[in-house]
Amino acid sequence: MIYTDIKSFSHDHNLKLLYDKTPYRCDACKEPGWGPRYRCEESNYDLHKECALYSSSMSHPFYKNRSFKFLESPITNNRYCNACERDILGYVYHCYATGHDLHPLCANLPCTLQADGVELRLHDKLSSKCGKCRTRTLWGNVRGWSYKSTGYEFHVSCVKKIAVENWAKSYFGEAETNDLAIEIANCWKIAKVVVSVLFSILTGDPTGITACLIGSLFSQ
Repeated sequence: MIYTDIKSFSHDHNLKLLYDKTPYRCDACKEPGWGPRYRCEESNYDLHKECALYSSSMSHPFYKNRSFKFLESPITNNRYCNACERDILGYVYHCYATGHDLHPLCANLPCTLQADGVELRLHDKLSSKCGKCRTRTLWGNVRGWSYKSTGYEFHVSCVKKIAVENWAKSYFGEAETNDLAIEIANCWKIAKVVVSVLFSILTGDPTGITACLIGSLFSQ
């Protein structure tokens, strides 16, 4: 069921489901997003669908027999998401048994994605070098989650980093039309599909707005 008008404990006014191509920063988890969001026009307040329609608790196949509890803020400072390795600054799912934290968007990443004949599977660590950063670890011994297809594997963190960098440049009017193409110029058709799909998922854009953007950049 899709709710078009909801009330959130985090905001005084009702939030309406909005389909918009404008990038935004979620006021709950503080992560960027594109496409559909729950928004209050009066207060300029936006929420990812996953943040607006959160669950009090959830489980994840990577953490069998463990439960994640929804929290409005991290239990302590300097917490990071175990999926994308970005800082936790707001809404979070926390597992008290393991100490792991997940952004709401990351907690809801699909285990399998398919597009244009390419299948991607979510893994809790890399088995080979990332197609963007060319390493297996992000920092120290931390690898983070990845999506893998035939011949290509990408850190969730690396794809999200590209999205964040280009969101910031776009927001401040500094974006160049070929930024993303330069970032992944050495990737061929399968990598193009991989990155396009991941952009859509990691920014809460299931309609494929971002995927279309990436596709147009590759065609230049």
